[in-house]
Amino acid sequence: MKFSVGDFSVGTPACNYRIDAELGFHVEEFRGKVGFHEFRSLRTWLVCDPAWSPDHHALIDLSKAVVDLSTNDVLRLALLMRRDEYRSRGWQAFVVPPGGYGTIRMLGYWMRATDRSRIFAKRSEAEEWLAKNSGSLPPGAVLRPPVFDRTKTELRSAG
Repeated sequence: MKFSVGDFSVGTPACNYRIDAELGFHVEEFRGKVGFHEFRSLRTWLVCDPAWSPDHHALIDLSKAVVDLSTNDVLRLALLMRRDEYRSRGWQAFVVPPGGYGTIRMLGYWMRATDRSRIFAKRSEAEEWLAKNSGSLPPGAVLRPPVFDRTKTELRSAG
C-alpha cells in the first residue's frame, strides 16, 4: 500500500500511524512491548487527526510488538473502541506475532468487530485481504456523510 501522509509518532516510540484519506485507509504500527496505554494513546491521537474517518479501513500491525494486555486491559480497550468517537466502521486487518492471536481475537470479540476484522500472521496477507475487500462495506456498515470535509484540513504532527 502507498500512503500519501507521513508517519506520526504518538508520544511513544512504540507506535506510529499513517492515514491516506483519498484511499480511505489508515495503518497503525506497534513495536516493542505494547500495553493498554500504547493502544489507547494511539487511538486517541488517531481519532483527533483531521484526516481520520471512522469509515476508513485499517491495518493494525503488531508483528514487531509483544502484546502485553491482561484480560481486564482487553475488556477496557474494547469498551473504549466501541464508543462512538473511537469506533471504526471499516474493515480491520490485524497482523499479530506468534502468541498474540488469542488476545487480539478476544479484543475483536469484545469490540463486536468479528464480522469486519481478520487476524493474519503476515502483513502481505493482511494487505491483500484489505485490497480485496476495500471496494465493499463490512456487514451492517452504513457510511454516514461527513460533517465536514476532513481531507482538506491541513495535517498536524501529534508531537
